[in-house]
Amino acid sequence: MKTSESHEPVMKGKTPPTAALHELLRRIEAEYEEMPGMCVTVPQAQRLWGLDTTTCSFVLMTLVERRILRRTARGTYVRC
Repeated sequence: MKTSESHEPVMKGKTPPTAALHELLRRIEAEYEEMPGMCVTVPQAQRLWGLDTTTCSFVLMTLVERRILRRTARGTYVRC
């Protein structure tokens, strides 16, 4: 039987534990800091970070609420 490692992407259809969400938020924020011009839609973010719809929406919403990201009129997420 194979066990999963903690650094694997969030599996579709599963809610990650709180610690995993904090790490995911930190990682995505760091990627936006490294690439200030980064601009992604929800579907692009899902593919880029291997997230299900619910987790992706939660993470992006949280980063918007923290004023790390903002959602543009075109529906993309960019760094504030």
